[in-house]
Amino acid sequence: MYADKEKIEWLLFKSGHSITEIKNRSGVKAMTVSDLMHKKSSIERMRFDNAAKLTKLADQLKEEITE
Repeated sequence: MYADKEKIEWLLFKSGHSITEIKNRSGVKAMTVSDLMHKKSSIERMRFDNAAKLTKLADQLKEEITE
């Protein structure tokens, strides 16, 4: 289990996935995802378990793109 800020930023700001899609696939609460996307919360200060879930989802989505 690890967290990667660059992958989380890609997921939130460049992947084109909605808050609902990210919430459903990662298990991170919609409000948390929304706050991160709207920069009300900081990636650096988020809970590690949420950061790890978002990193895992980013990895999965990038893998789907390359398949």
